[in-house]
Amino acid sequence: MALTKYPGGVLNGSEVRKTAAYTVVTSTDAGKTFISNIASITYTLPAIAIGNTFTFFYDGEDGAGTIILSPNSSDGIAFKGSQTDDKDLILTLATAQRGDYVTLAALDQTVSWQVTAVRGVWAKEA
Repeated sequence: MALTKYPGGVLNGSEVRKTAAYTVVTSTDAGKTFISNIASITYTLPAIAIGNTFTFFYDGEDGAGTIILSPNSSDGIAFKGSQTDDKDLILTLATAQRGDYVTLAALDQTVSWQVTAVRGVWAKEA
């Protein structure tokens, strides 16, 4: 397995680079790390399926990119103690640093993705 070093750690070879909006697919993308370095990218998350994880990694210049993670309308993303259905999790342009990432997992429920690892300043959609 090839390992790639980044300021935030090491990636394990299951990464794919995305340069345009992408809809994540549970059956083919589970366990993958999605890397982007463009000004703005939106990942649309699949319906929650327990046992699946996805990592989203920023590899661009500091303060030059935004990552938007958009759950489907009946799911949420639990982060910093709360979750609301159909609200995005966002790596903001002003605070983005190369090596920022977030890992989402469907652990034991089907109402929200759980943030299991994070680096950087991520914000919940208001």
